[in-house]
Amino acid sequence: MWQRLRENWRSLLGAGLLHAVIIGMLVVSIQFGGIVPSGGAPGEAVEAVVVTPQDMPPEPEPVPEPAPAPQPEPQPEPEPEPEPEPAPQPEPEPEPEPKPEPEPQIDQSASEAAAERLAAEREARQEAERKAREAAERKAREEAERKAREEAERKAKAEAERKAREEAERKAEAERKAKAEAERRAREEAARKAREAEEARRKALAEAMAAESAARAEAQRSEARRRYVAAIKAHVEANWLRPPGAEDIRCEVRVEQLPGGQVVSYELLESCGNDAVDRSVEQAIIKSDPLPRPPDRSVFERELIFTFEPQS
Repeated sequence: MWQRLRENWRSLLGAGLLHAVIIGMLVVSIQFGGIVPSGGAPGEAVEAVVVTPQDMPPEPEPVPEPAPAPQPEPQPEPEPEPEPEPAPQPEPEPEPEPKPEPEPQIDQSASEAAAERLAAEREARQEAERKAREAAERKAREEAERKAREEAERKAKAEAERKAREEAERKAEAERKAKAEAERRAREEAARKAREAEEARRKALAEAMAAESAARAEAQRSEARRRYVAAIKAHVEANWLRPPGAEDIRCEVRVEQLPGGQVVSYELLESCGNDAVDRSVEQAIIKSDPLPRPPDRSVFERELIFTFEPQS
């Protein structure tokens, strides 16, 4: 250890002197921190650079001494007789390390005042920056709110105009559709009435023609039926044998027949004068079976009622 100290005493001395100079500069700067140099602004801090022994350039290594020239090997001497071993010597006590030199005392109050002043200046600067930042943010927020409000008003106005325009277009379209619908209904109603009138005219004409045709057909059928009934009556009267003394014979006869003219039943609805005449009329009906067929099936009637009234 002492060997190393002896070898590096120059480095240690230089580092100690450098520390002493730096400490002196710090003391002077603290004591005279309130003095403002000419051309400078108050409150400017003095910049100092602390140089440590590590920042110092390394000293050049010592040049090694030249090695001594080799001596000639001595001639071997006869071995002496062994001497008794000496008693062990006590180890020397280590020398005490030198005490570190006391560092110079710094004025604590001046250092605290300078620190407080710097802290106050820093806080004032931060407060001013904060207020400026808040003012800028408030202004930006107000500007954003104003723009958002204007944008909202613009959109609301545009939306109102759009709705009004759409409402007007909707009303115009509704009126156009209503007018077109009314015209269409009027046309349809006129066409319907004309169609109904034409249908009524045609129906009336058809009914009149049908009635006339039906009347003609009914007249023809009635005439055919009359002739058919007259033929049956003549056929029965032709098969009648007049009883002695029978005069002015007249009575109603009902006959039920099949389509082929076969007599199913008969009945005198009233007496023809006396029993002999009634039996003679019944015999004439039986003898007339089958009755004459109708000229048309439309005039056929299953049940016929005619007046038996033979000529004298």
